[in-house]
Amino acid sequence: MSPEFNYQARGREGQTFQGNVQAGSRAEVARQLREEGYYVVRVEEDTAGTRSGFLNLEIDLDNIKFWDHGFNTAELARFSQQLSVLIQAGIPLVEALQIMEKQSQKDNVREMLQEVIASVEAGETFSQALQKHPDYFPPLFVHLVRAGETGGVLDSVLNQLVEYYKRRDKINKEVKAALYYPAVIVVVAVVAVFILTTFVLPTLVDMLMQVGGEQLPLPTRIIIGISNFMTSYWWAVAGGLILAVMLARSYFKTPNGKRAKDRFVLKIPVIGDLIMKIVISRFASTLALLIRSGVNIVNALPVLEDVVGNEIYSDILAEARSRVREGVSLSQPLEDSERFPPIVIQMIRVGEETGNMEEMLNRLSDYYDIEVENAIEGGISLIEPAMIIIMAVVVGGIMISILLPLFDIYQQI
Repeated sequence: MSPEFNYQARGREGQTFQGNVQAGSRAEVARQLREEGYYVVRVEEDTAGTRSGFLNLEIDLDNIKFWDHGFNTAELARFSQQLSVLIQAGIPLVEALQIMEKQSQKDNVREMLQEVIASVEAGETFSQALQKHPDYFPPLFVHLVRAGETGGVLDSVLNQLVEYYKRRDKINKEVKAALYYPAVIVVVAVVAVFILTTFVLPTLVDMLMQVGGEQLPLPTRIIIGISNFMTSYWWAVAGGLILAVMLARSYFKTPNGKRAKDRFVLKIPVIGDLIMKIVISRFASTLALLIRSGVNIVNALPVLEDVVGNEIYSDILAEARSRVREGVSLSQPLEDSERFPPIVIQMIRVGEETGNMEEMLNRLSDYYDIEVENAIEGGISLIEPAMIIIMAVVVGGIMISILLPLFDIYQQI
């Protein structure tokens, strides 16, 4: 049974009326009223008569989702660009959103845009409507749209968001591409070891044991023991790995787990340095964008805490926010944290002293974008041979353990 909605609308002559209707969503109610020629003032779900409790088992299968939907950085850039082009062409906001809703090929995006349109037509600001969909629009996007609405420069802000998210997407793709090869090597090594110990070795065990179980070389006896264990208890190993992954994922979603993971990642050679440079690039480019849009530093720091993507740096920025409110310059708490390189501290300090913070941050962002590219290239040149060596040692060790007793048999012939 569809829920009921209370609505308020205005007719063509300005008269106001209210009503109640059953529909699948607020967006559907708003669309029906628009098709009838009315201007939507308000649409709210009627919860007074809604049944609740254990016996209320009606389920809408369309609302069952097996994963969360949302925008990635590339889709945020595309959304910003399309909306900016339409607004610059003189098309009103609601009409522009309706055009984008009709063009979208994803059901979840169309549903989201319908709800945004309904909220705007009900009297909410565009930023308030976007704020209801955090899976699609992060706090940074909402803050800048709000700044654009306040200053009457929404199209300009959207153009800045296009460049920002294109830049973010480029870095993200470079990092992912750099990690693909090592990930493939790890998967191949694990699969090779599993196949050798579970399927290949058992066919050779009887022959090897005939040579004399106690006289076999120690590496061979160890490999045979591992093979016997994997053959008999492979289900326990697989179940244990799945359980460990699930527990780890659950722990890493907690605040303490996130901090522990992010602190550990920063200590990994090569990877930690790359993560630090990515964080600083995001920090500089995002803060420059917020300042350019008229957001002051105190209001910008909470957004930065979400953008940097690392709990250690988020904690530093939270501490910096409280100290900036007390009148301390931004560069001071960043320097005290000892997590920001001297060049970052110095350029921010120069920006504070000269009143040209935006330009200094843009220079920092450009510098660290190049540093990220160099770190990726350098990391790949180190990780690739290291992974190959590790794989060769593991697989080669297993093969040598098998061949050692075979050499003994050959010598006895």
